Amino acid sequence: MKKNKLLIIALVFMVCCNLTGGLLGIYLIRGETGGFDYDLAGAVVVGTAIGLVFYFIAAKLSKKRNGNVPEVDERSIMLLKCYFMITLYVILLGSGAALIVVYSMGIHLIETGLLIVCLGVIYIVVILGAFVIKRL
Repeated sequence: MKKNKLLIIALVFMVCCNLTGGLLGIYLIRGETGGFDYDLAGAVVVGTAIGLVFYFIAAKLSKKRNGNVPEVDERSIMLLKCYFMITLYVILLGSGAALIVVYSMGIHLIETGLLIVCLGVIYIVVILGAFVIKRL
């Protein structure tokens, strides 16, 4: 029963965060023009629903394939903990060093789009690293 409660709480949290963030973003983008785009709101709701369906299908297939074998054990948790701690410091020190180098080169303004792309690359590298560490 405790597992079902946790699943329900996680489901409600994911849906509320996705819908609230998506709808707020649509309102902020379209609110300047004086209207609210309901087509985009529908896309947010449908996208959240499709994502949850994919998650539940993947969870059921994993449960059927692996049975009661846990996905992670104590060793995996310790490896992930060390990985994320090292990653945190590498990203903090690396981005600080990169900003100092860029500033010393004479670049005082950084475009926001470039920052978004760099942050996206960092997210992808960290997530791929976590998958690799989890498999060890």
